[in-house]
Amino acid sequence: MKIDKHFELPFTPHRLFNAWVCSDTVIPPATRMDINPTVGGHYRLYMEMEDRCSRAEGLFFSVVPDRHIRYTWEWDRDGEITEIDVTFDPTAKGTALHIQHTGFVKEASRDTHDSGWDDYIEQLSTMLEQKSDMRMSA
Repeated sequence: MKIDKHFELPFTPHRLFNAWVCSDTVIPPATRMDINPTVGGHYRLYMEMEDRCSRAEGLFFSVVPDRHIRYTWEWDRDGEITEIDVTFDPTAKGTALHIQHTGFVKEASRDTHDSGWDDYIEQLSTMLEQKSDMRMSA
């Protein structure tokens, strides 16, 4: 089972790529991230709550700055290791972002991640817009 998402965003591929692989880009409910965006490098995304800490983690297979990343994704070591493939293609209006998330074993997991991608892209866009607005008003 897989997820196939396409988004058109008003940011350059460079800006989107850098936000995607930056440890400062923490989108709630995540609370922190540890990332080494190189081939063979890792990422760990933490969601810390009062009663527990959840973690998504994986390894990078491909990192082509401003163009492409491919990495694994596993949630709380649940044994369902999926693969995320993201391309950043320049357009006249910004970037065509294509996300393929493959390897789901459980339909419920796929469905949760499908809506999670929509939320993530919406919050990432809002964060990047706010940073642009802050620079313009400074």
